[in-house]
Order: sequence, then C-alpha cells, then structure tokens
Amino acid sequence: MRSANRPADGRAAFEAKLTDLRGRCLTAVEYWDVHNFASEPAEWDYGDWHHAVMGIQLRTDQGPVTLTWTAAFYPYGVEVFHDPITDHLVLGEDGPQRVGPSDDPPGVWAPYLGSTIRGGAFHWERFEIGPSRRADGIIVGAAYTVDVPTALRVDVPAGAVWFVAAIPQFPQMQRVFVPGDEIMVVFAADKMREMGFNDPAFLQ
Repeated sequence: MRSANRPADGRAAFEAKLTDLRGRCLTAVEYWDVHNFASEPAEWDYGDWHHAVMGIQLRTDQGPVTLTWTAAFYPYGVEVFHDPITDHLVLGEDGPQRVGPSDDPPGVWAPYLGSTIRGGAFHWERFEIGPSRRADGIIVGAAYTVDVPTALRVDVPAGAVWFVAAIPQFPQMQRVFVPGDEIMVVFAADKMREMGFNDPAFLQ
C-alpha cells in the first residue's frame, strides 16, 4: 500500500506556517460563511463551538492570518495562510460574507484577545483510500494511505482554541463529520473528544 503524502520537507513547511504565529498578539477574529439569502441572520454560535464554514481571519499585530479548509494533502484539511481571508475567497454581490463573531460584546473570545500566541499544533489523521470501482464493476487503481491535517490548535495564555475541518450535520448539529469542507472553532476539550479527537497531547 502506497502513501499519497507530500515529501517530509513539504509537511514541515506546511506546519511551519502555524509555528510562525508564535509571538504574535491576537487582536480580533472574523468568521466567514457563504452568502445568506435568508431573512434571519446566519447562526454560528453554539456555545462551546462556533461554525465559521468558509474560514476564519485572525487579526494580529503583525498582520492578518487565515485559517481555512484546503486540499493541500487530501480533501479536506485545515491550513494556515499569512494573508487576508479575502485572498482565498471569490467575493461578489452573492459571495461569501462575514458573519461573526460580534465585536460588542466580544463574548467567548474576550479572554483570548490582546494576548500573545504561545504556539500550536496540528492533528494528523491517517486514512486508507481504497481502489475505485468503475460503472461496470471492475476495480481499478490501488489502495493507498494519506495523512490529513484535520485540525489545528492555537495556544494563548487563556487556553487553547481548536480549528477543525468538519461539517456539523444539520439539523443535529452535535453530529459532526470529519474531515469536511467547513470549519468549526472549538473552545472545549470535551467537545473535541465528542468529535472523536482523543490524543491527550493535542487536547492539552
């Protein structure tokens, strides 16, 4: 069984974009969602977790940082970019829009803002991808494994915040599919365990 992953140096460079956040002061947070055509505001606050959907922009004293889902290794993982989230979205009249969190009051983010990022970590999951089956039933290709960065953790003095490439299953939002092409922001280790993350080092 072969691996579809990038070379080790590609993974190191990928993780370095998170490591490079160390020492930055976190000043503001923005969530982005698909365009809301409903009359009611889009819901994103679920208490110990938030639903950012398209991604998050962290504002820091050294410039904006984007956290969003990508297919850098295999659909879908979470990735860090050192530029504005608008560089990664197709904007327009019906394009993605900012949905939260609210600035006044700052809510659950209040203890984290104004503090320095101490570091962080990725959580990698290994998936086995089986051979494909054609319409006539014939199996083609070979099985292989792939490591996917399904979540990352950002550490500040107030505690950890996790960003997960995952899709809550509406209307049962407590059911979550990982990995997925949406982003969840999680503030509680218990919620991460509920979603299937059990590595004690990642949940510290």
